[in-house]
Amino acid sequence: ANRLEVPAIVVKDLRDAQALVTLRSYYRKRQRVITDAEARGVPIYVLRSNTVVQMENFLRDLFHLDAGDYSDSSLDAVVRETQAAIEAVLHGERWVDLPPASAYIRRLQHQLARQANLGSQSHGREPHRRVRIYRTR
Repeated sequence: ANRLEVPAIVVKDLRDAQALVTLRSYYRKRQRVITDAEARGVPIYVLRSNTVVQMENFLRDLFHLDAGDYSDSSLDAVVRETQAAIEAVLHGERWVDLPPASAYIRRLQHQLARQANLGSQSHGREPHRRVRIYRTR
C-alpha cells in the first residue's frame, strides 16, 4: 500500500473494516471471520496466493491504478532514464540494466528500446523486476 501510495490500512477488528482480503484457502474453509463479514455485508476479496505481486495487483484493481496515475514528471523521468540507457548501448555499452519498475513502465521501456532498434528483456522477480537493454547485432 505504501509503495503504491494508496490509502489502505490494515485493521484487526472486522467492525472497523471496510473490506476483507483473504486467501482462497481460508475462504474455502469458511472461517468465522468470513461468515461474519458476509453477515455484515463487508465486501470480501479473495487472493490466490500470499505474494507481493498478488497483493499489488489487487490494490491496483481496487484503487483503479493504471497508466493514467503516473504524473507527467515521473513518466518524463522514466523516458529520460531509458533514453540515457539507449544512448549508452548505442555508444558501446554491452547492456544497461534499468532500475526495477512496474509492468506498465517496463512495457514503455521495451517500446523505447524497440524504437531504437535495440533488444530488451525483463529480468528478476517482482517487485525487483527490471529491463535490460542491449544490442541485437
